[in-house]
Amino acid sequence: MKRRISVQTDGIFQPCGVDVGTRLISRAGFDCVDLDLIYISSGSIRKGIIEGEFTLPEEQFMDEVIRPIRDAGRKYGIGFGQAHAPFPSWVPLDEDMNAHLMRAFRMCLDACSFLDCPYLVIHPAFTDYKNRLDAATEHEINIRLFSSLIPDAKRTGVKILLENMFVSWKAKRIEAICADMGEACAYIDELNAIAGEEIFGFCYDSGHAALLGKNQEKAIRTLGHRLLALHLHDNDGVSDSHRFPYYGITDWETVLRALHEIGYSGTLNFETFNEMDSHDPALIPKLLELLGETGRLFASRMDGEDSSAG
Repeated sequence: MKRRISVQTDGIFQPCGVDVGTRLISRAGFDCVDLDLIYISSGSIRKGIIEGEFTLPEEQFMDEVIRPIRDAGRKYGIGFGQAHAPFPSWVPLDEDMNAHLMRAFRMCLDACSFLDCPYLVIHPAFTDYKNRLDAATEHEINIRLFSSLIPDAKRTGVKILLENMFVSWKAKRIEAICADMGEACAYIDELNAIAGEEIFGFCYDSGHAALLGKNQEKAIRTLGHRLLALHLHDNDGVSDSHRFPYYGITDWETVLRALHEIGYSGTLNFETFNEMDSHDPALIPKLLELLGETGRLFASRMDGEDSSAG
């Protein structure tokens, strides 16, 4: 089995454009992308400012925003392994914004269907540390939010993936919703029971787990068959810096071993926008080459192949 490698479009499409960015991704040997459908910023969401491409009529959104992305993928042989919805997914006491976000999520599901993209990552709903919700309220909000998307997920054939989250308090990183893999499994199983079929799964974020000092091997094993997609990136254990692998504290051999042991067959996807953003755009082709080589190294290590230099 050839393992597909993937990179997120954030940090590439902005400076390079869709066509050139897709060409560079293809040239570096990637098979597909993690499409960032984040057309409204987290700052605007929290401030209640409704703006961006999700305000367009749905047909116009598909024709002007999504179709050129599909065409570039076809032109350069790049698929769409997963996509990411705007976040946060819910705002306290702002029903207008929450209604807009639900519309945006449905437009994202339609976009994924159009692109033959099987998964849409939506952050579970949670709040900052000082305004954190009690467990029962948080659970109620999330079950209601994700349950309301079940008809659209069934209609489009796109699976919705939750993600492990954290919050910050001063210099400390603290567990948020789904940071505990037992809780993550319980959410997925409950939502799939409500749906009557397997519509929900999980996207494991290695960087978020590193910030919280998680045993990543154990976390991945706990998720098991529920793990359908990845956000692979590294950090120093303090900042969510989205660095390339080996630039931080993650023990990648244990991550790859666990992925192999659970029979993970999805894409090896890198969520490394900050590495692109922190360099001159002229270096993006070389950065993509390095990341592509890293992806192929990961694939060979997962399959037990000898990939040592020399």
